[in-house]
Amino acid sequence: MIDEQLNYAPCGYLSLSDEGIIRTINQTLLSLLGFDDQYELKGKHVNTILTVPSKSFYQLYFFPIIKLQERVEEMYLTFKSKTNDDIPFLLNAIRKNRNGEIVNDCMLFQIKKRYEYEQSLLAVKKETEARNRVKREQIAELDLLRRELEFKQKELLEVNAQLEKLAATDGLTGLKNRRSLQEDLASNIALFTKKSQSLSLLLLDLDHFKKINDNYGHLTGDKVLQGLGIILKEELREGDVAARYGGEEFALILPYADQAIAQKIAERIRLRVEGACWINQPVTISIGIATLITGDTVSSLQSRADRALYSSKKRGRNQVTHANHYND
Repeated sequence: MIDEQLNYAPCGYLSLSDEGIIRTINQTLLSLLGFDDQYELKGKHVNTILTVPSKSFYQLYFFPIIKLQERVEEMYLTFKSKTNDDIPFLLNAIRKNRNGEIVNDCMLFQIKKRYEYEQSLLAVKKETEARNRVKREQIAELDLLRRELEFKQKELLEVNAQLEKLAATDGLTGLKNRRSLQEDLASNIALFTKKSQSLSLLLLDLDHFKKINDNYGHLTGDKVLQGLGIILKEELREGDVAARYGGEEFALILPYADQAIAQKIAERIRLRVEGACWINQPVTISIGIATLITGDTVSSLQSRADRALYSSKKRGRNQVTHANHYND
């Protein structure tokens, strides 16, 4: 609803949609054009009350300028009254977002002197053409800058993706790091608890790793760690997660793996490590397993797997122990 002050303002008021549809028109403009009621024009295209030259001027100049600059100042248009009389107006307009809809609010001041209007119209036309040329150049420059920005944004996204991957990856083995493992373990526990499906966690530790470093040096020790990482990657099933837990300790999250399946996978990995060609010194691993039970948390599942790993080491290393069978 248009308020009374604006409805009877000393100048005409017109609100247009981007399609040129008249949304609101005040009583002052209606009276100037010889109409009695706003509903004679509301909902109709503004071309209904424009002369033929002004229709073209509106389409070629008014609409592009207000979309580009969000305002129009001192534009001359000739309106057609209800009795088909030509009535020139000086128009100022501004583009706004009102209640989620783009509207173009126009204030119209009637011009009495036709000659001055026509001269001004020509001047405005020339000025508008000059502005449009400048705007086209500016638009071309902006388009170039936009393309450059899009390219830089794409580069930045790729760099961010690489950084995210690096932040979640152990630099030596290429497996996930401990922080990423904790996140994956938490989400898997929540999911598999909800689904009432089996989930197992394996903790693996290289036996006597300090002796390898002491006897052969840290470079050789790093190669052993990398070799174990390769074996774990090769043994992964779809959906499994392998991580370097810390130092010479590794971890595997095994979705849909109950105690029997987890033990079978762990034993296969143990045998592969035992039978691989490493260095002059034998390389073996000890493994502890815990399978998800009701009420488990990240901490409790890891704790049970850790105690099972401790049991494997206590019983002589190079063994697999499930949390259900470990001995203190």
